[in-house]
Amino acid sequence: MNEVALSFYRKINKGKLAIIDIGSNSIRLVIYPQNGKYPFPLFNERVNCKLGEGLSLSKNISSQSISKALSAIKRFAYIIKTMSVKHQIIIATAAVRKAKNAKEFLRPAEKLLNHNIKILSAKEEADYACLGVLSNIKVDKGLIADLGGGSLELILIQDGKKIKSTSIDIGHLSQITSEEIRKEINKVEWLNKSKGLTLYGTGGSFRALGSAYIKNYNYPLSLLHGLKFDIERGIILLDQMSDENKEVLGIPPGRTDTISTAAKIITHLILSSNVKNIMISGTSIRDGLIAELNKENRINPDKVAYYNVLAKNQRFNGMQTKIKKIFGPIFEKIADKDLERVFKISTNLSDISWDEQPDMRGNIAANKILSLPVRDLTHVERVWMAKVVYHRYIGTKDKQQIDKRITNLLSEKQKISSYAIGLGLRFIYNFSAGLPKNLDNIKFKIKKNKLTCKIKSEAKALMDKENERRFKNFANACNLNYEIIF
Repeated sequence: MNEVALSFYRKINKGKLAIIDIGSNSIRLVIYPQNGKYPFPLFNERVNCKLGEGLSLSKNISSQSISKALSAIKRFAYIIKTMSVKHQIIIATAAVRKAKNAKEFLRPAEKLLNHNIKILSAKEEADYACLGVLSNIKVDKGLIADLGGGSLELILIQDGKKIKSTSIDIGHLSQITSEEIRKEINKVEWLNKSKGLTLYGTGGSFRALGSAYIKNYNYPLSLLHGLKFDIERGIILLDQMSDENKEVLGIPPGRTDTISTAAKIITHLILSSNVKNIMISGTSIRDGLIAELNKENRINPDKVAYYNVLAKNQRFNGMQTKIKKIFGPIFEKIADKDLERVFKISTNLSDISWDEQPDMRGNIAANKILSLPVRDLTHVERVWMAKVVYHRYIGTKDKQQIDKRITNLLSEKQKISSYAIGLGLRFIYNFSAGLPKNLDNIKFKIKKNKLTCKIKSEAKALMDKENERRFKNFANACNLNYEIIF
């Protein structure tokens, strides 16, 4: 982070921050509270102004679009003022960058906002789109595509870092033929390096594709961010979406007029890059801006500190740290190593429903986790965590309160491990009465086919018949014998 940005970062920790993103299709205002570990917005509103409509032919923003955009800006300026926002970042992208008459919009807009508008270069737009994705999704290798109204940004990622990027002057508002789209995309010489990788799609058109996938394939989670599907199913949907006379289930009403062009762009991108899968990202260049300014407090998957904020209704501090320590020696023998990060997160959330109605705690906990407003979890990770915490509350009872279509997103091994760990957490919470200091009295160990629980003699009273039964259930779920040693 450069010194100017670092200086601004220090300032925004002392007051609310507003970001206005003036795109080719819409203008969005997002207001964040005093910047903390993760900036959940206080306010988020979008107005479709279509500044980029007809721009590819006329080279000018229409007077109708300018009028609508200024009306939105006027409203946003009033909201910023009445919400006592101290800091603003106002950026504009492809439409304003390319329009010959951009000043007809910029001058009155800046006057209404009493603030300068920064016009992002094509490179900056690609960089912030890339940073927004990488700050919210773990990407080792892949192709990031940000499809807006007036441009398509492409970024190739290897070893978690950008190695190639470009911006193409085509978007879903462009008046362009399928052949012209193909020619423009084929100009990107490095696209063949994307063969077999995942395409991480961001922008409203990709989200519309994700929405259509959920509706047409009866996908059990109505969650766009992190939705992943194979190219074959994607191509079938895109083919339907490309037909202007065909109504496709799941396409938002505001996208119907331009979805055909968007679908053609995505289709040609898939064919040229030869990617294997598509993952929908709910991020934007705004997330990239926040990540740049908030670099010191970005989500750290290893520390998962900000999940403590989500679990602020925990009964006793320190419980989660003790649980992780107890499970440490046995985790890899129960579950896949790649689930260790989300296991640590699930311990932070394992008391999330302690104050809910007892009969509903498992169901409420699972739903809370499935709908967490965070972005660095895959759908499989969410479901695995939800099942863990569900069984922490429900135990062995089969109340079927998690839709089986949802749990079927897990492999059989993942279903078994989430069930077993949930029962382990249930035993720990009941044994300790939820008090961290009581967990200093026990240790877990797996040797050969036996799960052993060692308990200090002074804490023998905590292991009553009910807790012995719970520990036995835990061992059985791990397909192990059990032993309790005082």
